[in-house]
Amino acid sequence: MPDRKTILVVGQNMFFLPRIQNVATPSGYDVKLISTAPEFWEAYDEGDIPLVLVDLEGDKDTWTGVVRGLRERASPTAKVVAFGPHSEVATLDLARELGCDAVLTKGEFSGALRTIVETEGAEVKAVK
Repeated sequence: MPDRKTILVVGQNMFFLPRIQNVATPSGYDVKLISTAPEFWEAYDEGDIPLVLVDLEGDKDTWTGVVRGLRERASPTAKVVAFGPHSEVATLDLARELGCDAVLTKGEFSGALRTIVETEGAEVKAVK
């Protein structure tokens, strides 16, 4: 078991990764970009994962499978915060329907990133 908690970022776009690392690393977290479901489950089962960030612009089959899988577990420990373009209303709605703890537009995600990390997603409100 690692000494530090790890935030898993599900997606293929590395645009937000440096921003997440700049907030998470000084707060004592490792950050790992995950691009496939098998890679996610390996990291999730081996680490102390309090927070999963889902980039809704990533591979839809991957992120939907990950979110469904987390929600099917008897007692998932990680909060799931999804973020995507404000114009992709159907995608944001799907993430909400699948059970993400919070669903944010990319702008909201950027503005709330410090709070998301500091509270491990517990104090983030979903977009309506």
